[in-house]
Order: sequence, then C-alpha cells, then structure tokens
Amino acid sequence: MVNYGCYRIKDSFFERFTDPYLKGNKKESRPHYYCFADKEVRGLYWVIPMSHKINKVQRIIDDRTAKHKPCDILHIININGDKSAFLIQDMFPITDDYIERPYTINGVHLIIKDLTDIEAIRRKANNVYRLIHSHVKLNPTQPNVLFIKNKLIEDLKINL
Repeated sequence: MVNYGCYRIKDSFFERFTDPYLKGNKKESRPHYYCFADKEVRGLYWVIPMSHKINKVQRIIDDRTAKHKPCDILHIININGDKSAFLIQDMFPITDDYIERPYTINGVHLIIKDLTDIEAIRRKANNVYRLIHSHVKLNPTQPNVLFIKNKLIEDLKINL
C-alpha cells in the first residue's frame, strides 16, 4: 500500500468480521485511508473509514471542543474541493488480502498530500491506537478491533 493512500476494502472483510460497529463498506465504495503499519505485527495495517457526513462530524467536534474535551477521534480535511471526515475512532487493522483496490477519483489514486493534514491524522490515530491497546473504550459504538487484530495475526502466522 502507498503511504497516505486511500483504498477500497473487500466486502469479504466485513462478511468475516461482522462487528455491528464497523462502518458499513457500502458495497466496496467507502474509501479507507491507509494510516500506518502496525507497530508490533509485520503485514498488519491500520485504516481509517472516511465519510461525507460533514455536518454530523462537525457537530461532534464542536460539542467536544465546547466541553474542553480532546477531539482525536475525528478529523475533517478538504480533498479536491470537497470536505471529507476521517472517522479515526473507528479505525481498524487489515491485511493486504482484504484490499480490493486503490480508491480513485477520475481514475487517479486518491493520496493525501497536505503534510499538515497527514501529521494531524497520524498524531490523532497514534493516540487512538494507544488508547485501544490500553483497552480504553472511546465510545459506545466502538468496534472490537483487538479481536479483529488477533484473528488477522492468526491468519498471518498460517500464511508464513
């Protein structure tokens, strides 16, 4: 996978991992941002679902900010003149086997290029990663990504 690239995930991933809190794949059309390789397991990658529900995400950000709470769980950026929300709280691990193909716009692989956005998303994602691995529940609808991670680790061991 290309650093900072967006990808389509195979429906087979969501059929295998039927966690009700994983963001719907929308028939392999939802873009997922490749954030980073897992810090502990080679061949495991963390992706962040993206959304165009900007008003909903902005309300959550505004609410958290008004209450002086950190907002590492979401991030909004401009991509090709449109806003996209990164649902960092819903990030999950994946392996190459479940990548359908690059997410493209007009035939061009969508790769985030703004270094400020890349760094902000990475910082937030690293914090969420740390909290997840400390078994902190970020919200009531958080998918069980540690279960998914363990299953994917088993798959990687089998394929060695």
